[in-house]
Amino acid sequence: PAAPLADSMTSHNPPPAATPLTDSRPMTSPTPAATPLEEKPAHGEEMLKKLLKREEDVIVKGKGDEFVQQYCKEVKIILQAANDNERLANFSKLQPPFLNNGTKSAKIVRFKTGFPGQSIFGEYTLGIFGGYKAALVQTEQGSDCRSLIEATIGLFSNVSFIIGVGVAYGISRDKTKLGDVLISDKIARLSNIKFEKGGSIYNRGQITKVKDQLRVHFCTANNRFMNKFACTEDASPRCSKAHVGCIISGNFLLDNTDIKSKLSENEREAIGGEMEGHILMDIMEKGDPCPFQAIIIKGVCDYGDGTKEKQWQLTAALAAVEYTHLRLEPTDGNLFPTVPVAVIADNITATSMTVS
Repeated sequence: PAAPLADSMTSHNPPPAATPLTDSRPMTSPTPAATPLEEKPAHGEEMLKKLLKREEDVIVKGKGDEFVQQYCKEVKIILQAANDNERLANFSKLQPPFLNNGTKSAKIVRFKTGFPGQSIFGEYTLGIFGGYKAALVQTEQGSDCRSLIEATIGLFSNVSFIIGVGVAYGISRDKTKLGDVLISDKIARLSNIKFEKGGSIYNRGQITKVKDQLRVHFCTANNRFMNKFACTEDASPRCSKAHVGCIISGNFLLDNTDIKSKLSENEREAIGGEMEGHILMDIMEKGDPCPFQAIIIKGVCDYGDGTKEKQWQLTAALAAVEYTHLRLEPTDGNLFPTVPVAVIADNITATSMTVS
């Protein structure tokens, strides 16, 4: 059974077992599981419209703009989203950016750029997230995110951390509830799967631990997250809980009960899964074009068991963003011991949305 930490965060680390799985084929259940999604998410069409409206209120600049060029040099954190709900959720917490020299922007800044010799384009949103200078980028899903992530690291040459903030599937309804937040202390990369006779699945890919600096900062208990984010629309709303453990990551959309069960047997430490973390870890280990650290923080929007619906995506993404933002506030410690954290109250207007 899961052992609770000091508050709403739970660590799922039973004895190690065999390693997990992967494949780039769509994995869908021929017969969807009968279990319904039991609760109604707290955020629906109204919140979506509100977020879309706020996203229009930005300053669009060119890559050659002096403010943009300087801010790109000062950015320390990249927030990676892989779908529209994830992008909008991350955007909800951004504040207008400012430079080290005191120059401030009245609004959040956005710019688009291509990359020489590549057929890809990146759209970046610049702002303060918690206590840090950040850039938000929406990539493709799964392995297709690689090219833009690599180009992004080259563009923001002083970036220290990439955080994949969005949605994931939960391994078990007993371990996690819809709207709960999963924080990776390690990523099981499903890069070399073996399908054996009799239906057994073995993953021969690596399990990569999150680097100590991010793991210690994000994977320790935080009392302020308890009762912070109401993720259900009930008479008595249920709040999200945070869970720390291994997250499975591979280039497929899992929506198959049998495959997920075999995955769970193969990787007993897993608390959930998603599609982009394995790429972040792969690029991180190569250290090219520049060294950085990566972590995955995602909200549970389904269980990858044939009951996949999109109604929980926005609420789950907002829960993950709420947790990430909370841990990056100046009052929660400094990720850069030698660099003072930005004092938000002295530099920007409070325009972030309250979503709980």
